[in-house]
Amino acid sequence: MKPLITLIFFCCLTAYSQTSGSITYKSFFSEKQATEELKVKDRMWYQLELDREMMAQMLRFKLDFNQDESMFYLADNMISDNENKNTKKYVTGLFYGLDYFYINRTKDTLVEQLQYSFATLLKKRKASFANWNLTNETKTIEGYTCYKATYTYIQKWNGREFEWPVVAWYCPEIPIPLGPIRYSGLPGLILELHEKETGYVVEKIDFHAKEIKIKEPKEGENLTDDEIKNRDRKVKESY
Repeated sequence: MKPLITLIFFCCLTAYSQTSGSITYKSFFSEKQATEELKVKDRMWYQLELDREMMAQMLRFKLDFNQDESMFYLADNMISDNENKNTKKYVTGLFYGLDYFYINRTKDTLVEQLQYSFATLLKKRKASFANWNLTNETKTIEGYTCYKATYTYIQKWNGREFEWPVVAWYCPEIPIPLGPIRYSGLPGLILELHEKETGYVVEKIDFHAKEIKIKEPKEGENLTDDEIKNRDRKVKESY
């Protein structure tokens, strides 16, 4: 069965360049931390990790797209207000729940609007920054044959570089070269994405007869790495 796509999709294939729609993703932890081993070793820490995993599953993200542009953002938060606020903040932040990722495919531009403790930042780069390694490995997701692609994302912070392995499972049957957060450019929609310990998987795809209007984020500061480091240090010193 292929429940993700409505019949509208098949009508739109021949006119793909004119399609517009929204893709819903649900999030999860790629690497399970609430293990039986941890449960025996530290029951309280096990419960914390279990709460985090359950919260992650309650987040829903949207990828709105039209012919030229797309925007990825947190669409719905079903986490109860009674849950631990610090845990909720941690999980939401880990999955970029406060951030916006805009792509203009025509201009090959990626704009990340990121929320830091000291400022809203704007980061710009080429949308095609990822040098994907395409493989022949496949797996079936919701009845669709998907192919594996890999990439290593380098995160720079405080003068250090951290490697984040990225695994994308894309579907050539769905000719939308987009995916969660900052990733795009594969020959098909990314149905499942893993970035380090976080993951996203498609829940629903809706197409719209009328084109969705998408605005590039403009609010935010364009700071250098050193400026970010200094701002972050001052915030920590004020605690």
